[in-house]
Amino acid sequence: MEELAQKGYVTPDGLRGTRFGEFERLDLGATSVERLYKAGLDFSVAATVDFPCQKYKAPKLPKNAKPDTVYVQRIGDRVFPVAVAEWKDPSRLRSVDDQLKAAEQAVYGALAMGLRIALTTDGVRNRYLDAVASANAGEIVEIVETRDFSSGVLADLYRGESGLVRNPRPLAETVWQIIWHATKAEPKDCLLTFVEIFMLKFLSDNLPLSVLASDHRFDALLEDPEEFKRGKGVTQIEYYVNTIRPRIKQVFTERLVVDDGAVEDVFGLATITSQTSIINGFAFLRSSSTTTIASYNRTFCEILDEFQNFGTLTNIDPEFKLRLYETFLRRSARQQRLGQFFTPRNIVKSMVRMAMLNQLPDGSVVLDPAAGVGGFLLEPLLFPDSLPGNISFRDGLPNQRVKLIGVDVDVNTNILAKANMLLHLAESVRDPHTTTTALNQALANTFLLLNENETLGSLLYPPRASVDVILTNPPYVTQGSSIYRKEIEEVNGPRNGVTLKEYYDTGGLGVEALFLRYIGGALKPGGRAFVIVPLGLLNRTAQRMKEALLRECNILASIQLPRNAFFNTSQPTYILVLEKRRTVAQSRPDVFCAIARSIGESLDYERVPTPDNNDLEVIAELFIRHTKEPKGSPVSRPSVYAGCEFVKLVPSSSFASDERWDVVRHWTDDEHVALGERAGTIDRDEFIQLATESLKELIDELDQAQRELKSLSSGTTRTYSLGDEDQFQVRSGMRIRNSDLREHPGDIPVYSVFTRPDTVKGCISRDWIKDHGVEPEEFPSVSVMATGASAVGMVFNRESGCVMTDDVVIVQPWSVATQLKWRTSTSGDDVSQHPEQGIDMGYLAVALAQAIAQGGFVYEAKLYTRRVRQLQVEVPITDSGAPDLERQRQIAALAKRLDMIRAKLQETGAWSKSVRLS
Repeated sequence: MEELAQKGYVTPDGLRGTRFGEFERLDLGATSVERLYKAGLDFSVAATVDFPCQKYKAPKLPKNAKPDTVYVQRIGDRVFPVAVAEWKDPSRLRSVDDQLKAAEQAVYGALAMGLRIALTTDGVRNRYLDAVASANAGEIVEIVETRDFSSGVLADLYRGESGLVRNPRPLAETVWQIIWHATKAEPKDCLLTFVEIFMLKFLSDNLPLSVLASDHRFDALLEDPEEFKRGKGVTQIEYYVNTIRPRIKQVFTERLVVDDGAVEDVFGLATITSQTSIINGFAFLRSSSTTTIASYNRTFCEILDEFQNFGTLTNIDPEFKLRLYETFLRRSARQQRLGQFFTPRNIVKSMVRMAMLNQLPDGSVVLDPAAGVGGFLLEPLLFPDSLPGNISFRDGLPNQRVKLIGVDVDVNTNILAKANMLLHLAESVRDPHTTTTALNQALANTFLLLNENETLGSLLYPPRASVDVILTNPPYVTQGSSIYRKEIEEVNGPRNGVTLKEYYDTGGLGVEALFLRYIGGALKPGGRAFVIVPLGLLNRTAQRMKEALLRECNILASIQLPRNAFFNTSQPTYILVLEKRRTVAQSRPDVFCAIARSIGESLDYERVPTPDNNDLEVIAELFIRHTKEPKGSPVSRPSVYAGCEFVKLVPSSSFASDERWDVVRHWTDDEHVALGERAGTIDRDEFIQLATESLKELIDELDQAQRELKSLSSGTTRTYSLGDEDQFQVRSGMRIRNSDLREHPGDIPVYSVFTRPDTVKGCISRDWIKDHGVEPEEFPSVSVMATGASAVGMVFNRESGCVMTDDVVIVQPWSVATQLKWRTSTSGDDVSQHPEQGIDMGYLAVALAQAIAQGGFVYEAKLYTRRVRQLQVEVPITDSGAPDLERQRQIAALAKRLDMIRAKLQETGAWSKSVRLS
């Protein structure tokens, strides 16, 4: 009885568990079946259990079984058990043996209590088991049920109706077609109409009569149209519009002041007023001015019949609503024009998992500044390892352990988010102790409509270091996005303590660049953001924007999503994970990079579930694992993580402000082939749109580069010979054979003749190279490929700590004397990493590559040290004749950007060639 008492299940009226729909839930683990019987559960303890366990070591007596969770049903003053569950950490359900052991434990616990239903779960994946059938068969027998576990699913299982899957798609599709044929409304307007009727049915099935009287309920409309008109004097649709609809708006008021001061403080606003209800999009009211509302009564009654045939909405699966939104929004033309792409639930689910919201302390703030229909904030309420029970109601007031705030500029989307939230609070809606006033306040405090400026929306009031986690999919708009910056320039006076013109002056194209500035400023030190961004944002040469973001944040992860992951576009997208820097001097971690080829559902119109094909789910689990691991030495090159071929850890230096932030380049061509990546299928119109956008971006970047090149090339230069030993060191690497690498493996990277800068020949033992009289490179260098038909003459920058083979020429722009002087005179606190003698290392690589190309050496079979010493490079100098380091670095940065532009151009061509047009 001790555990039962500690958890508050023992009351003066007997056992009472946590409410779970029409059931109650007892979370246990240390209480035996015998104790539950003695505590008052109405069942008989089995004397024996005739089931052959292969992996689970069952107790000798069934009465000693200890289920993790027992679900019970209260009928009058009697409490009957209906099911048991075994909860396991995901790591304990990986192997087939682990899964069998958990299933046997659940079945044994159910049989010990005389129950049919058992399940195993890790909080994400569920396995439903028929204990009685398993005992009869002598092996585990599963119940065919694909939905996530909920009280509605339990009710179906208990009543033997598990096969009766209430799939929202047929209902949604049918009603959509009915509405569209009658009104020709856009999909979003059809959705809003569906939501209105859906909410009427839902509220009618759940609210008490004291709140929604009989005359204001769905059932009041279910009458023969002629009899209804004789009795009421109007048609059903007129009665709904003039009587029922106003009552629902009265219950869920359109104007309510946010009463949570913490929410107002986030945006620096003294007062925020919610201006929407849970309904306001009845397409029949928006139709032709020549058509009366009564003329739609037959259509309206047809829709009512569809809902009535669907069944009650009392024990509705919370995922029902999200699936409905997917059905309606995936083809919404208006959504596509706005660049607001509804985030598929499977992507939301993985991002929420990565955010580890359950670890947030009380009072933390989770924000979505482009909330849409609210998936990022409401999905966590569904997951046991996220924020279950986060929203509660006590003494007529709403309470949130972690504050969830969603902002949007669109009125209709805000309505959809509130309706969505109400469905997620279905149990509270049914609870007679929860008032509609409290429900209203919870909706108003969570989903904010900030449309004072309909162009800027949430950007008008940027939070300042006040948010713990941001989960968002900001709008993607590049064409015509200049209107946003013009609008910002027109804003007078400060907003939340900042002048917007200065605050958002960080460069970058598109609205998503403004949102990244918003996000970087909003996070608290150590706070994290999980943001969906287009590929174009990451591979643009937007150095100023990236510098500004890196001043505030570290990049934790860059995850490529598959094309067509979103309903409305095949635009390549990424999940970018950021963490606000705690100090200016904080080190930067390795970047977790991944390529998701699948998201657990087909990437076509049908969106067929494919739970066994979900790279993104694996990536989310590995990200969590990586985040929790003690941090060791940073990686020196892209390295496969945890044996997963589509996940790598990449040095943070590869995500500097002058680098691309996408991940494709960190996998070799052979690795991409091994991953089996395939080009997607898009229609011709979208191909033209995507190709045009890509080419326009490239042309803009080339124009800018050309202007900079003209400016930087106009200065004076001096010719330097690499044979000048007072200025350069030129030498070869050491001989290292493949057999040496196999026989003496270690951790020192070995670079040889390759066409990619990040390709290593292998890693060698430090002791082995020391025995051969060589130490790892003490300083950075520039390497020249001396041989190889396709590699000869290629030039790469190399960091210290590596070794190079004897077919690579090593160049350093300082003399031996300068090196000795630097070594003896430099203190341990000196931030310089290598000697300097007037020539920048990055510029030297550019100048060397140019000299080799101009000299025709790229066609030579050999380019060893003697020939390299014959090369000459032009070095920018100042008016006084001294080497101009600043101009050198600018030229090196420009050359790097040109390489990035060339790579993007090549990728665009490869995509154009491989993509399939429908």
